[in-house]
Amino acid sequence: MIDFSRSFLTWTHHPHEPDPVYKYTGGLLADPGDVICVRLKADARLTITPDEGEPFTCYVIAPCRAEYTIVGDNLFQIPSGEYRAVFSETLGIPIGKQPSSEAENLSRQLLADNYARFDVDIRHYAHAEPLASVPEVIEATRAGALLNASCTYRDEARKLAVTVEFPVELINFDEKNGKFQVCTEPVILPDVATWDGNGLDRVFLAGVAFSDFQHVEFILRREIEPAASELHWYHEVRGRDRNELREGAIEPPGVTRGRPKPLVFNEVWTREAEITIARVSGEG
Repeated sequence: MIDFSRSFLTWTHHPHEPDPVYKYTGGLLADPGDVICVRLKADARLTITPDEGEPFTCYVIAPCRAEYTIVGDNLFQIPSGEYRAVFSETLGIPIGKQPSSEAENLSRQLLADNYARFDVDIRHYAHAEPLASVPEVIEATRAGALLNASCTYRDEARKLAVTVEFPVELINFDEKNGKFQVCTEPVILPDVATWDGNGLDRVFLAGVAFSDFQHVEFILRREIEPAASELHWYHEVRGRDRNELREGAIEPPGVTRGRPKPLVFNEVWTREAEITIARVSGEG
């Protein structure tokens, strides 16, 4: 059982080289040669287990608002966006921005091409036990126990098992009638059409809900265009402009840097699944 509260992905950038065109590339304000390190908490794990071949595992990191780094004021970028990322030990995997039915021109990237160092440090609780019944789940919830859940479903066409593991952040229960419901986000779901036995070229960010041990529903995140009537404030720049060009620089032909778009949860996947809830032993 993963201890997500103590599991981190940490990377070290190469010495900073200012972009010749954009003044605030990525929001980073650094001098040439500065080395920036980043640590973010792992929020959930995805494992793909083929019937033949090696399992593949990746993690989604905790989110942050688009920011200017490292500065003394004007820390948040306005217009505001969200930074999320999914990583295996060797790959960065793009998060889809469109419905799963729409293809996107995305591809995985080798972490070694972008970072001087990248570490995945996943901690586990020393003792954990599965909860086999609704009364056990309710008892552990009442006791304030730390809970994780995992949901495993099959893709028979590709002979894969897909497993997501995550901390149970929200649970509803009805003790009298022996009912419960978990509703938590985020989890990572694979675009299995991009699976080639070694990795993925697209994943989806989703919320998860279930009320028994056999059936799960996921709701996928996507981008939408802001309404024209809201653009006067939604894309209003305050403070530094992330898209500002350096003095005398010319934007490369064909390059248009956009602004952040709203994120909504809309597309629902339903799956028959093997669902496990576990608690840390000795809690409560």
